Amino acid sequence: MESLATLILVMFSILMLSGPINIGLTTPRIQELATRRRGLTALRRVFILGIGVIGIFIAISFLYETTPLGPKLFALIAIGGNVYALKREINFSKSR
Repeated sequence: MESLATLILVMFSILMLSGPINIGLTTPRIQELATRRRGLTALRRVFILGIGVIGIFIAISFLYETTPLGPKLFALIAIGGNVYALKREINFSKSR
């Protein structure tokens, strides 16, 4: 039972933190800092994509499960935050 609780804790932590981390990594200040070094830009984009995709998939799994309203609302917020951050990164890369 402890391992199941640990798994849910990890999944919920990823759900809660994926959106704010991605939004933080797509701020203009961090984007300008990363453009100075080409390798850092690629690493930042891979990290954003990885966290965003994992966060969205975990949020979708929480939406389809029979969970209370609270986790479903957090899942919707996580999807919105990740989609916003990914869209912001795409718009930044198009402007370069």
